[in-house]
Amino acid sequence: MPEWLSVPRLVDIILLGMAVEAGWLFWRHRRLGLPGIPSLLLHLLSGASLLVAMRLALRSADPALIAAALGVAGITHAIDVVREMPRGTSQSRDKSTN
Repeated sequence: MPEWLSVPRLVDIILLGMAVEAGWLFWRHRRLGLPGIPSLLLHLLSGASLLVAMRLALRSADPALIAAALGVAGITHAIDVVREMPRGTSQSRDKSTN
């Protein structure tokens, strides 16, 4: 593999692409006048945190930093899962009792 195409460099390129995507999502979200943050942003943040942890591990960084990046990935993923869970409505509860 050419030196310019190393795994850490590929991770950096992917992170740059994810940052561009997040910027575009924010721009589009605001342009459409939608409230809050784009729903895909949490997907991107958890994935980017995993890539940062990988980048840190490849550089033999302090294990505490790697654990922190993994923690951020886990927390953002958990928040995303909770946000995407279907909310129980009175109609769905009524159907289950009939």
